[in-house]
Amino acid sequence: MNRPAKKRFGESTLSQPSTPTPDQLMFPSLNAAVPPEVPAPSVAEPVLDKDRWVAFGSYTRLGTYLQLKQAEFWEPGFEIREFVEQALQAALAQLPSAQKELPPHVLDKLLKTNRKLSPK
Repeated sequence: MNRPAKKRFGESTLSQPSTPTPDQLMFPSLNAAVPPEVPAPSVAEPVLDKDRWVAFGSYTRLGTYLQLKQAEFWEPGFEIREFVEQALQAALAQLPSAQKELPPHVLDKLLKTNRKLSPK
């Protein structure tokens, strides 16, 4: 019984000239007569969802904390984070420096180093 010779694994792919080499994949401009078009990097403003809740740890006196917990227990619909947000917004509205935008380089550094501000 004569059997046809087995094909070697990968034989058909090795003989195909259209298969790019790893160098061609990593550096397509090495083999191209015309350099590939590289899109210009866009300098877009980072999009921040300013209404997204962000965990923020701070300190308060024990008496203030107990008052918050008492209000949460006794006041129907009272939410501590909503109350703190409203109180902070009212206080920040009276502080002119809080209304000034951060300089771009400071904002960029903050966005790169603070995981809370990364988009989700």
